[in-house]
Amino acid sequence: METRRLEIYVALVDEGSFSKAAQKFYISQPALSQQISRLEKELGAKLIDRSARQLTQTAVGKRFYIECKKLLACALDIEQLFSDGQHGRIGRVRLGLTPSLRYGRMPSVIKKYTDAHPNVEADLFFEATSQLVEMLECGQIDVAIMLTEPELEGLTSKPLFADPYVVVVPDDHPLATEEKVSFRQLRGELLISIPRINAPENHDALVSGCLQAGFSPRGPVVSGSYIDHVSLTSAGKGLSFIPSSMAKLNMENILYKELVDPVVFANVTICWFPERTDFVLEAFVEHCFAEFAVGDEEEVGHLASLM
Repeated sequence: METRRLEIYVALVDEGSFSKAAQKFYISQPALSQQISRLEKELGAKLIDRSARQLTQTAVGKRFYIECKKLLACALDIEQLFSDGQHGRIGRVRLGLTPSLRYGRMPSVIKKYTDAHPNVEADLFFEATSQLVEMLECGQIDVAIMLTEPELEGLTSKPLFADPYVVVVPDDHPLATEEKVSFRQLRGELLISIPRINAPENHDALVSGCLQAGFSPRGPVVSGSYIDHVSLTSAGKGLSFIPSSMAKLNMENILYKELVDPVVFANVTICWFPERTDFVLEAFVEHCFAEFAVGDEEEVGHLASLM
């Protein structure tokens, strides 16, 4: 049974006229009458009392009209569900982020996405980089946003944004009075650093800054989060580097200073497996690219080719 014939019958009853219903569907009156006759034949029952001067439904026709309205409403809901699924407006996405991203724009970017997609369930996991890579590889999360580009076969990693590093100093340190701190001023200081395996690009950028200033960095290499590094600086165990977005972190005994000569950035990437991509994940990645204005319009517009 074609839904179009059901739509024609409902329109016929609503309009109360064969001619008006025919106009609504841009067909001739005889063509519409033929559609109703075919529907009656298919049902094996008369829907319209053609002996009456005005359009009159039979008892079966009245009941059928009510059921048609319900069925067409359900069909519309199914079409909307399918459309929402195709456009990433319904479903689930599992997001993995490094803990440092709690303090920047990412939470508000995610909120903006969930506000625009109320029927998408977004699960958040804040984990260390090594844990995120493992979760991404074994399919426990759909997308990871982190401070590195993991080398996994089949993984797509795209730069999302760059966050300049600041240097964290104790409030009683000689550099505490400086507005900006250059790498040259860090010569001779104990510098707390991240293990290279956690974020090779960012580790190398900080080491390169030191080398450009004429010295090799020395100090403890500490795994864990940047929050741990700030805590160690507060405890007097050395100076540390964190992305500037984390400078909102309120902790005793420390100050955040702009790091210059050179300015070094923590590069944040978004990573996913294209073969595991669905419409919801595609919509989320597109949203992130748009929020951070990554690349040109052509790159964002052709995101599907990366999926």
